[in-house]
Amino acid sequence: MKNVDRRNFLAIAGDFVFFGIGVSFANQTTVLPSFVATLTHSAPLIGLVSTLATGGWLLPQLFAANAIAGRPRRKASVLVPAAASRVLFLALGPLMLLLAPRRPVAALATFFSLYFLFYVLDGIASVSWLDIMGKCLAPGLRARLISVGQAGAGITGVGAGILVGIILSSRRLPYPSNYALLMTLCAVMLVLSVVSFAFMKEEPEQTGARPLPWPDYFRRLWRILRDDGDFRRAVIVQLLFSLTGVATPFYVIHGLGSLGFGELSVGIFTSAQVAGGVLSALFMGHVGERRGTRAVMRIWGGMSLATPLLALAVPLAAPLLPPDALMYIYAIVFVIVGAQANSVMAGFINYVLEFAPASDRAMYIGFANTASGISLFAPLIGGTLLAATGSYPALFIAAAVGPLAGLALSLRLVEPRRR
Repeated sequence: MKNVDRRNFLAIAGDFVFFGIGVSFANQTTVLPSFVATLTHSAPLIGLVSTLATGGWLLPQLFAANAIAGRPRRKASVLVPAAASRVLFLALGPLMLLLAPRRPVAALATFFSLYFLFYVLDGIASVSWLDIMGKCLAPGLRARLISVGQAGAGITGVGAGILVGIILSSRRLPYPSNYALLMTLCAVMLVLSVVSFAFMKEEPEQTGARPLPWPDYFRRLWRILRDDGDFRRAVIVQLLFSLTGVATPFYVIHGLGSLGFGELSVGIFTSAQVAGGVLSALFMGHVGERRGTRAVMRIWGGMSLATPLLALAVPLAAPLLPPDALMYIYAIVFVIVGAQANSVMAGFINYVLEFAPASDRAMYIGFANTASGISLFAPLIGGTLLAATGSYPALFIAAAVGPLAGLALSLRLVEPRRR
């Protein structure tokens, strides 16, 4: 590995690790839904945690892709919005400490606003971040980086998950100090992730691309979608896999409410999710490097289907097992949630980076991720379905439909390295 490649590998891997530790402290599947549930009993609002994160991150990317087209260097396009997003998250913990005890409505509005803006800014930065990965690292090295970065974040995040459980169950940290501390720890790790990325060295790349007038940009995008059936199919497959998200924010609520697990379980579930991410990162990195990203996509789809089916089956064992044993079996749900979350980067995003021509890479990335924004409605749909039916089994069955259809369509995916 050349010196520049090694430097960039370490800088981006450090970014991966610190970001992963940060989101373990403020996990959008366990910690943040349980926090929002202290401010409201509305299932759609609890589901809004995942919706805002997904929508804020994905929707700006299509427009950011045109804005950065033709720039020979993209590093500043990452650092400026990323630094601004970290400032917002640093403010989140102190504001929740101030507002949550006496003004829950104001706390909820403030939390959702800052949380959404954080992901909007991070989404703008991500187009350039992914494009830098695409141009600076060969496919095999990129697959290894994703594996190392996610595994490193996961291994350290297991400890963070244990700390989450200790903080939330500690009598010395009454509500909302416990959640405010977790948000602050998250913000500190996010700042360190930006600092690490700042050490990467970017070589200029001249692709001949340039920003287009918006009508021309969307005409060009339409031609790509019309003519490139393989790319269009890959986007549809990942959308179907992502529909498993109708249930994702409610697994922890189901465990706390319906199955009667204590607050300590939130930390256990967080650690389980991170552990699943570690195992997935190591395994998917190997599969991606050896067999290609299509194989990773299909494994991701299998896990997306398995998650709601397992959540549906676990309560059936409740009469036969003590509560602690049932809790640890239910934690397997979060192992798979973590595994499938890491498969998105190793599978779909890396698939697009390998598939796209260099001149249109930012456009492919921007559209692929923005199209994924359709999945942001999944948690809202899940919350509405749960509120209407009051049935977790109905919710989990609905969460299995999309992945099942996606797996069938994935049989027609092409492998980018063989095109």
